[in-house]
Amino acid sequence: MTAAPRQPLRRIVVDVQMGSDRMAASDDPVFLGLRGPQGREFRLAPVKGKGWRRGEKHCFVLAGPAEPDTNVERPELNDPAAPPIDLAGVEGVYLRKGLDPIPNVRGHGELDDRIQVEWIEAALHGAGDAPPLRFARRGPFWLGLVCGLFIQLAPAEGAG
Repeated sequence: MTAAPRQPLRRIVVDVQMGSDRMAASDDPVFLGLRGPQGREFRLAPVKGKGWRRGEKHCFVLAGPAEPDTNVERPELNDPAAPPIDLAGVEGVYLRKGLDPIPNVRGHGELDDRIQVEWIEAALHGAGDAPPLRFARRGPFWLGLVCGLFIQLAPAEGAG
């Protein structure tokens, strides 16, 4: 039997500013991952419309399906509280671009569906009044077949 988390994760808020360069957007799946003993990935896909559009700013709120602020597709699969995750065990955060439906087989440089991110910030909120754990990365940086499919976010200044 696993012990209950001392600092249970309740909500994740991810702010992303997309780049505006040509080919900076994608329809491919994008995930926020938590590293650590209870690590897992969460899909960052809006309930309505398409995410990851060139030049747009997005705010993804991952919380329970009944939470009014939750705005990701399939919240029941992207609830950071189910199964429980102990904030004290989060060792790192990363952003990963998936491939949908299959990678381009003609060549890495040809028609590579990639994204450009100007900046990203992720705030991990636990139960209670403790300040959130914050992770961020400033760019611009690219994610794709040629440039790599994931990037680590660093602990942000003033993180709790």
